[in-house]
Amino acid sequence: MSSTSVRSAWNDRFRKPTAEVLLSLVPKALAPAVMRLRSEALREGGVSEEVGWQGVPWHWTIAFHHEAMASRPWFYIVPKPEKPLLVVPFTREAIASLPLRRLLKPVREAIMHAREVDGVRWVQWGIESKAQAETLLKLAKAQLAVATGDAAVASGGER
Repeated sequence: MSSTSVRSAWNDRFRKPTAEVLLSLVPKALAPAVMRLRSEALREGGVSEEVGWQGVPWHWTIAFHHEAMASRPWFYIVPKPEKPLLVVPFTREAIASLPLRRLLKPVREAIMHAREVDGVRWVQWGIESKAQAETLLKLAKAQLAVATGDAAVASGGER
């Protein structure tokens, strides 16, 4: 698939692409990180993915839904051709459960300076590496833990 046709798949709101087509947008160097986010999310029980048009600037985006979070998706992968994004809508309760002081400064600042709408902070990060993706996935899992009432994971522990 040429670069032009891939890019138009992300931009063309009248032709819904598959998740695989969207993921083919991701630069080769970042593909392992993005695929790790996707596979780990889908490994969680009660999770499904949905491709949806989110308007400008996200265009076609992959939303990950969890049955415990009926009001909005758990998180999004925005496969921007230049630099994919991970977007996690954090509630105030989830942010309060995070070990903010132990987070890397760029991660912490993204959380603290994210736009808040109706008590939800829409935190987004450019996906840069597999290690960073794993760190961000832990934060997304903390948000999910608050929604499901799993206190051990919400406080920074692992399942």
